[in-house]
Amino acid sequence: MDLNDRENLKIFLVTLFGNQANNWPMSEKMFNLTFKLVSESSACSTAMAFIPKPIPYGQTPFKWLAKEIRSKFIKRLKNNKDHYVICLKAAAYRMVGKFQMASQGV
Repeated sequence: MDLNDRENLKIFLVTLFGNQANNWPMSEKMFNLTFKLVSESSACSTAMAFIPKPIPYGQTPFKWLAKEIRSKFIKRLKNNKDHYVICLKAAAYRMVGKFQMASQGV
């Protein structure tokens, strides 16, 4: 990784893990863990994309829900690059130990 890649990786990891990531070495191992973290969070982000908005007063629930899910599905196809922050944070929470171990060379 070049210097620019290392800096961008550090910025991303500090956003997720806080200041502790400032002391982590930005290595290939850290990149691989970050790639795994983002990959794991994508399933969550996909699911979050299909959560419907609250039903408006007076709408027929089944008709509205079908329309809402169809609309969300089409939107997801169009913008297939979204990751919800909550999903990234959840994956980061599960993997923080791996990142800490990698920062120590373990």
